[in-house]
Amino acid sequence: MWMQDNSLKDWALRYADIGFSVFPLKPRGKAPATVNGFKDATTDKAQIGTWWDRCPDSNIGIATGAVSGGLVVIDMDVHEEKGINGYETLKGWQQENGELPDTWMSVTGSGGYHWIYKDAATHKCRTGIYEGIDIRADGGYIVAPPSIHPDTGRRYEWEQGPGDREIAQADNRVINFLLGPMPEGKKAFSLPEVIPEGGRTDAMIKLIGSQKGSGLCDEAIIAAVREENKARCVPPLTDQELEKTVFPALKRGWKAERPYTGTVAEKMKPSPKADHSLDMVPMDKAEEKTPEWLVTDYIPRYQISSLAGDGGSGKTTVWCSLAADISNGKKTFLENFFPDSFGNGVPQKVMFFSAEDSFEYTLKRRLRKNGANLANIFSIDIADERFQDIKFNSHFLERLIEKHRPALCIFDPIQAFVPPDIRMGDRNAMRSCLAPLIGYGEKYGTTFLIIEHANKQSGVWGRKRIADSADIWDISRSVIMAGETNEAGIRYLAHEKSNYGPTGSTILYSIEDEVVHFKGYTQKKDKDFVAETDYTTRQAPQREEAKEFILDFLKDGEKEVSELDEMAAAMSISKNAMKNAKADLKRNGKVKYRNIGQGKDKKFFIRLMEDILIATEKTPLVSLKPL
Repeated sequence: MWMQDNSLKDWALRYADIGFSVFPLKPRGKAPATVNGFKDATTDKAQIGTWWDRCPDSNIGIATGAVSGGLVVIDMDVHEEKGINGYETLKGWQQENGELPDTWMSVTGSGGYHWIYKDAATHKCRTGIYEGIDIRADGGYIVAPPSIHPDTGRRYEWEQGPGDREIAQADNRVINFLLGPMPEGKKAFSLPEVIPEGGRTDAMIKLIGSQKGSGLCDEAIIAAVREENKARCVPPLTDQELEKTVFPALKRGWKAERPYTGTVAEKMKPSPKADHSLDMVPMDKAEEKTPEWLVTDYIPRYQISSLAGDGGSGKTTVWCSLAADISNGKKTFLENFFPDSFGNGVPQKVMFFSAEDSFEYTLKRRLRKNGANLANIFSIDIADERFQDIKFNSHFLERLIEKHRPALCIFDPIQAFVPPDIRMGDRNAMRSCLAPLIGYGEKYGTTFLIIEHANKQSGVWGRKRIADSADIWDISRSVIMAGETNEAGIRYLAHEKSNYGPTGSTILYSIEDEVVHFKGYTQKKDKDFVAETDYTTRQAPQREEAKEFILDFLKDGEKEVSELDEMAAAMSISKNAMKNAKADLKRNGKVKYRNIGQGKDKKFFIRLMEDILIATEKTPLVSLKPL
C-alpha cells in the first residue's frame, strides 16, 4: 500500500497539482469543514494552504465529477458484521461481465475501497446501485488518503495511486457497471454470432419482438431482420422464407415497452397520407458509382471507420498524423505505396473531439510535430462545458458539422460520445446511436473516424477485439486495429474490414518524438500479431498474483491441495495461473507436497518448505512423499 509520509496539507496540494478540486473536512471526520462543502472545492493552492494552515488535522475531501476532470468513483462499503461486502459484489459482477480496467484504488479507513476512473460523460451520484456499492460523481465527493476514519481511527491509504499509474479512462464495461443492473425481466435481447439451421426462424421472430418492444415501425424492423439474417444465419433464410415464416410475426400483438425515437426509425415511418408513385428504377438506367476514398483503400469518404487498439498502442498519435496530412492535402503514411509527388492536393478541414487528452497540453503539440496546418483543425476542449453536449445523436454535433463542414471528424474514445441512456453491449443500441453520422456524411461531406479501446481478452482478434459491442464493427465500413509487434518499437495497423474492396496491407510504423514514421508493409493481420504475443509475459502478472496467494494461504501451515484450489477459484484466480504458480514455487524450493491414502481415498497436501525445515528439527522427513 502507499505510504502516507507527508502531511495532510502536502497531500491536499499534491491532489491540486494533479487537477483534483479539494476542500477540508472536519478532523477525523467525513463532514465538510467549510460552509458550502464540496462546492468550495478548488485547485487554488493559496486557498488550500490557508485552509490547512488554519487546521492542519483537517481530513481531505476530493470533489468528484467534472470539477476534478471527470472523476467517477466506485465506492465499495465493507461491513462484515452487517453482512455488507461491496467488494464481493463487484467481484461477482466481474465474473459475469468481465474485469474492469486496472486503475487507482484506495482502501478506506473502514476497510472498503474506492476505485477511481475518469470519464468525460456526465454521471450522477447514486447510492445503493448494487448491494454495498455507491457511485460518486457530479455533485459528490470522497474522503482521500491519508485522512483518518472517524470510527476506526485508521488512515485511508492508496493501494494503487499517485506515481503508480495513470487513472484509467472508463471503458464501455465501466459505463455498463455505472448504469446499474437491468430491471428484472428487462434483460437486453441479443443474438448469437452464428445462428444455424433449426434456430433461424425462432431467432428472427424474437428479434421482431424485441424491436416491437422498443417501438420501432415495421419498415425499420424488416430492414433490421434482413440485415441480421444475412450477417448471422447460416445459411441465411431466403426472401420467400422470411415472408412466409418470419414477417407474419409483425402482426402479433407485441407490447411496446418504450417509444423509439431514433433517427433511422423516424425516417422510415411512412406518412399516413402519402400517395407514393409506384415507379421504380430499372438497373440498366441506375447510376453506378465507385467508392470515394479519404485515405485510399483504408478510409472511405462519407462513412464511419474505426481505429481500435490497446492502451499505449499509439492510436492518438496515428490519428494526429492522419489529421495533419489531411489538413495539408498531403498523402498519409498509410498511402506510402503512392509516389512522393502524389497527395499535393487541396488542404481540408479536420474536426476532432478528445475526452482523453487536452489539446492545450498534448494534442496541439502532436499535431504541430506531425506537420499539421493548424488553421484547418478545429475542436472544443474537454474543459469547455459544451463538450458534455457532444453526443453522436445530438443536435449540437450536427450544428457544428453543418457550420464547419470538415472532411474528417474524429471522436476519441467512443464511450465519451455515447448518450447516457445507451448501453454499448445491447444489441442494435449502438447502430441506432451511430446511424445519424451516416446521414451527416452524405449531407455535409464528412468522413468519421471513431477511436475505440480493444478488449484485453486473450486469444481473440478482429471483430471480438472491439470493446464489447459488435454493432461498432457492423456499422463501420472500415476497421483498423492498432497494436505492438514483438519487435521493440515497431507497431502495426492491421486493416481488418473493408466494405468497398479487399483490405489493405498491414502498416508497420514507429513513433519517435510523437511523430509517426512509416516502416513498411506486411500481410500479417491482427490475429497473427496477437498469436505472437509472448505468452510468458502475458501470463506473468497472473502467475505472480497466484504465487503471492499460495504463500499467504500456507502461512498457517499445511493445507489440502483441493482446499487451496477452491479458495483460489473463489478469489477469481484461474486454474492455469495456479498450475504455473505451483510449478514455479516447487521448482524454486518454496513448497513441498505429500500424499496419504490409496486410490479414491488418496489426498494431497501442500506446505511451505520453511515449515518442513522447522519440522525436521523435531521429526525426520521419511513420512513425506514428494510428488
